[in-house]
Amino acid sequence: MKLPRKMRATIDRLKAFLAARQAMAGAILALAIKGGGAVLMIVVFTLAARTMSAHAFGEIAIWFNALSCLAVAAVFGQENLIVRSWAEYASGRQFALMAGAYRFGWLTSGATTVLACLVLLVGVRFLPAPLPAPALGAALAFLAAQAMLHYSSHSCRTIHGFRVSEVNRELTWRLVLLGVVALHLHGDLTLATFFGAAAFGMCLSIAIQSFATARKFPAEVAAAKPLFAKKEWFERARSMCLSSSVEAMGQYAEVILLGFLVAPSAAATYFIAARIANIFPMIATGLNTYTVTQISNLHFAGETERLQHVLRSVMTVAFILVTPLFVLLAIAAAPILSIFGPAYQAGYVPLVVLASASFIITLCGPSSGVLLMTGGERLWSRIAIVTLILRVLLMIYLAPRYGASGAALGWAIVNTPVAIWVALLCRKRCGVDPSALAILPGLRTLTQAVRAPSALRL
Repeated sequence: MKLPRKMRATIDRLKAFLAARQAMAGAILALAIKGGGAVLMIVVFTLAARTMSAHAFGEIAIWFNALSCLAVAAVFGQENLIVRSWAEYASGRQFALMAGAYRFGWLTSGATTVLACLVLLVGVRFLPAPLPAPALGAALAFLAAQAMLHYSSHSCRTIHGFRVSEVNRELTWRLVLLGVVALHLHGDLTLATFFGAAAFGMCLSIAIQSFATARKFPAEVAAAKPLFAKKEWFERARSMCLSSSVEAMGQYAEVILLGFLVAPSAAATYFIAARIANIFPMIATGLNTYTVTQISNLHFAGETERLQHVLRSVMTVAFILVTPLFVLLAIAAAPILSIFGPAYQAGYVPLVVLASASFIITLCGPSSGVLLMTGGERLWSRIAIVTLILRVLLMIYLAPRYGASGAALGWAIVNTPVAIWVALLCRKRCGVDPSALAILPGLRTLTQAVRAPSALRL
């Protein structure tokens, strides 16, 4: 029986409302997991900063950023490739290619991680003060574990779901690290202890994720003989790796360069300010964790309108969360910095600058994820490279003159307009608006949906 047009319209509104609520619930859960991980890391760094000198803590901060940046490059784009490939081949029920893509990701990321460890092993010999053997061993373990955790988490999220993948990616290893740091509150925390504990926790996370993925691996894919499209995958992976590496360098470059251009203490000040301001990118990343798989799935399924619903719901959550947080940070920046110790109150200006820019960037939405997951990986890699070059040039000029404040200013001057422009580019290229501006038409849709039950009674 064909329903009246008004009834069909009402049902469509209800479906949109329920889809929006489901997207919001998933986004909030993903954000809660990401937020828990961020809080754990802040506690870890607070304990380390209060029990170590600014110089010693600066060394941990520099190496943490350097190794984290190298780990992103070491996975060779496989973390993003599996998300895109799995969704693309699943839409066509190409089980052999799905099996091949999963195996290809493990083999390739494992091989490139070994290569990255060799690069680190050779590179440290050219440093003015090479790492002692225990610290170098722990650094290599941390690099390898973090690189493989990137792939393990993304593949687990794609196949099993984000609840298992993100809990272990964000919480498990940080809980292990926090426990070890808490046992070294008398000034005896070393690089070897810090990175060794983190590496052990990451290996535990990978084991749990791998076991969960194996239990929920699709039977059709497991039974299929793996088929490899190596040339196509290498080309995609190269672009994705370049984009991810440039983004990682953009995230970690300031601390590393400050350590070399100024002093480890300046790097420590910027690192603390950036970690606090990182609450905005953390919220964005947490929400993006939920949306990235859906972006790929919905795009390749041709469901642009539904994708816009998901992005609108996620950005509604983001706007509600980040606005009061920005006001709080602007008012209470100095007291928050004092928690880490008197030496870090010099980070007031960097914190305010970074928080202001990060607030605007967060409201621009997951633009880079939209481009990466919809075939624009080459375009995004070029944008990211140009952005990084501009930031490094500004950094070289401003950091020696203004220290951490100059580094923060350079970051804000470049990244803010780029984020706005990329959001506009997504609207033109992909047909969806990833920014908070998408909320405006969404408010009307949700209001109509809430009133739908009264329409049913008519």
